Amino acid sequence: MATAPREYLVYADGSCIGNPGPGGWGVVIRDPDGVVTELNGHDPSTTNNRMELMGAIEGLRATGRGAHVVLRSDSRYVVNSMTLHYKRNKNHDLWKLLDAEAVARRVRFEWVRGHDTDPVNNRADALAMMGANGRLIADGALPESSRTRPMTRASKTDDSAEAAELAARLKPGESIRECAACGAKFVSLGGGNENEFCSHARCQLEARRG
Repeated sequence: MATAPREYLVYADGSCIGNPGPGGWGVVIRDPDGVVTELNGHDPSTTNNRMELMGAIEGLRATGRGAHVVLRSDSRYVVNSMTLHYKRNKNHDLWKLLDAEAVARRVRFEWVRGHDTDPVNNRADALAMMGANGRLIADGALPESSRTRPMTRASKTDDSAEAAELAARLKPGESIRECAACGAKFVSLGGGNENEFCSHARCQLEARRG
């Protein structure tokens, strides 16, 4: 009796502050042994669709060639192109990269509803938002040679220095908080659940759902 293949489960997402604007991608990977890895990245000038593509590309790159992969994304742009062969009018450079990574593995693309009840997809979204804000997890960046354009790693030292300088400039009643959704630091006036979240639309939506 044949055994089921050992599969990787990859959740990939992209985000952009403005479109175009600073963007980020986020990936959550569960390997066949159940080990979970999180990755994210930043692009200073991009679009939401490019970040959705980058999330899928980087998620597959993290699995190894020949792997069996289920890749889940809330981007119909990505999933429908890969499963229904939708026409591609833009971003041909990234589509070429994604096709190459998919061909090198046995990949099943699945669409999931964004901002819904799937906690892993929501985590990938939060990682993408962190990336868009320039906040990259400590072990989240892949080697520079695997990237299609320059991206930067956030520095905890720089972040602390900025926070310390900002703290000295706060007005009465203001405080520095870390967004409960994306993890970015922001200035809060206090009061109300919304003030546990930064001002980005996705994070405020998350606040109002609570």
